[in-house]
Amino acid sequence: MRITPNSMFIGSLLGNASERYVIPPYQRRYSWRDQQVWDLIDDISQIENNETHLLGSIVCLTGTHNANLNSLELVDGQQRITTVMLILECLRKHFEDRGNNAELNEILRLIRAKPSNGTPVRKVLLESIDAGEFERLANGDVCEPAQNPALVAAFGIVREWLSGQSEEKISAFLYRLQNLALVIRLDVGDAKDAFKLFETINNRGLRLSPTDIIKNFLLGNAARFGKDSLDLAKTTWASLLVCLDGIDADTFFRYYLSSQCNIRITRSHVVSNFKRLFMNLVSEAALLPDRHLYSEEDENDDESGGSSGGEKSDEIPADLKTIPFKEFLTGLLRYSKVYGELVNGKTGVPVIDRHLRSLAMIKAMQTYGFLTRLRAEGCDSKAFIKILEMTESLILRRHICRERANDTEALFAALCKVDPKNPVGETRDQYRDYCPSDDKFRGEFSNFEFSANVIDRARYCLEKFELSRHGEFSELQVLGSESVHVEHIIPQKIVTKKAKEEFGDWVDYLGENSVDLHQDYVSRIGNLTIFSGTLNISASNNPFSRKKAAYKKSGISITKDLAELPRFNFRNVEKRSQELADLAVGLWPQP
Repeated sequence: MRITPNSMFIGSLLGNASERYVIPPYQRRYSWRDQQVWDLIDDISQIENNETHLLGSIVCLTGTHNANLNSLELVDGQQRITTVMLILECLRKHFEDRGNNAELNEILRLIRAKPSNGTPVRKVLLESIDAGEFERLANGDVCEPAQNPALVAAFGIVREWLSGQSEEKISAFLYRLQNLALVIRLDVGDAKDAFKLFETINNRGLRLSPTDIIKNFLLGNAARFGKDSLDLAKTTWASLLVCLDGIDADTFFRYYLSSQCNIRITRSHVVSNFKRLFMNLVSEAALLPDRHLYSEEDENDDESGGSSGGEKSDEIPADLKTIPFKEFLTGLLRYSKVYGELVNGKTGVPVIDRHLRSLAMIKAMQTYGFLTRLRAEGCDSKAFIKILEMTESLILRRHICRERANDTEALFAALCKVDPKNPVGETRDQYRDYCPSDDKFRGEFSNFEFSANVIDRARYCLEKFELSRHGEFSELQVLGSESVHVEHIIPQKIVTKKAKEEFGDWVDYLGENSVDLHQDYVSRIGNLTIFSGTLNISASNNPFSRKKAAYKKSGISITKDLAELPRFNFRNVEKRSQELADLAVGLWPQP
C-alpha cells in the first residue's frame, strides 16, 4: 500500500485551483449533530496566538494528475469537509450581502476551482444524495420540507453564530480557519488500498456503523475484482442509499442477512455475517487469498451476552450456490428497494399499503426480513396479502401476550426458507405453532396496558374495532390517521391542579381509592377511544357529562356510543375492556 501523507492547512488544502474534492454518490447523507457543528466553530474560534488545531485526516483516492482539473475522490472525511464547506458558503453569503469584496474574493478562492476553460466550478463537488439541498441552502433558500434535517440545522447554526459576531471577529475566524486549522491528507492511488486504509483508520478511532463497514468492505473487494466491478459497486451503493433514505440502514442489513441465512441475526453479528456471506456466495471471491479467513466461526457473543436464540449467528446455509458479483449486487439492491417500500408502506398497491401501515402501528419490525424476501423473490400480491393478514393477527397476539421478541425474530428468520411462490400453507402451519390461544389472548387483551410507547398499537386496535362496524371505506379512512388520536376517557392525570382545571375533578367523581386504582385502569383498552378534534373540558362535579357532549357529536361510532352511558368509572373500564377483548378474538383469529 503506497500512501502519500500531506499535512495541510485549510488554506492550502482548498487553495489549489486545479484540484477539486468529489464526495461520490455512494457516500451517506450528511449527519453531523448540532453539538459537533458548535464544537468545530468553538475549536476554530478559540485558537490562540499562532497555535494550530488538528481537524483530523481525510483519505483521497487520486488519479493521474494532468494540466486540467484533477478530481480527488473522498473515501474518508466527507462529514468534516462538508462542514468546512458549508461554513465557507455561509461566510461567502455574509460577505456578499455586506459588499465586503476583499473577504469575498478570499472565500471564492477557497470554494471555487478553475479548470483550463476558465469557468469556475465548486472546489468540493457533492455527487451524493445531499447535492441539491446543499446548493439551495448555500444560496440562502428555505428548504421545506427538509430532505436532510441535519444539513438544514448545520447551515442554521453557522448563520445563527455569524449573526451574533462583529465583523472583526468574523474576519479573525476566517484567518484561523484558513491558516491555523490543519488537515492530514492521505493520498492513495489504488482504490482497494484506499478502502483498506479507511477501515484501518476508523477501527482505531470513532466506532463505525455496520453499514459504513459493509460499504467499505464491499467497495474494497470490488476494487480487487477490477475497475468495472468497482464502478458497478459504487453505482449500486448510491442507488441503495436512495432506496433506504430516511430508514435505518443497519436494521435493513440485519434483516437482509436473516433472510439469506435463515437465522436470527443480532446487530453485533451483522458485519461478520455479511463478510462471511459475501465470501461464500460471490464466485469471484473464491480467488481472493484471504477468503479462508471467513470460513471460521465468530466467537463474539451478541449484545445480550449469548448466542442468537440458541443458534450460531454466523452459519451460512449449506446448500448455498455461488453467484457472480454482479448478480449479488443486483439482489442486494432489489432487497433494499423492496425493504424501503415495505417500511414506508409505499408499494403502490393500496390494500398492501394499508396492511403495512397496520404492521408499523403494532411495531412489527421483526417481520420485515421475511416479508422482504417474499416480495423480492416473486411472491404474488394475492398470496402476499394473505400472509400480511395472518401476520397482523400473529404479531398482535404475541405482543399482547408478551411473548419473547427473540423467539418472534427467530420464527421469521426461519420462515425465509419458505417457497416464495407458494408460501401460504407452510407459513400458516408455522404461525399456528407460535400463536397464543384464544383464551390467553382474550384475558391478556382486556388487562393489557397500552402505555405511551405503544399508543399506536391501541389506535390500530380501536380503528379496527370501528372499521369492523362499517367496512374498510368508512369515514375513518377518509379522515386519515393524522386527524385521529387516542383519547383517554378517564384522563391520564387526575390529581394535579392543572389536570382538575382542564379535565374536571375526576378524583372526587371516581370516589374512594380513585388515585390508587387510576394507574391500574387508565391505560386499558376499555378506557381508550379514538377522537378527531380537541376536547375542552372545564372543572365540573361530573366531568364525564362534559365529555359526553363532545362524544355525541363524533362521527366515530365507538366514541359516539360512550355518550349513551349515564356515567363512566372503573367498572365501566373493566366491562368495556372485556367486551372489546371478545371482539378482538374474532378480529385477530388464529391462523
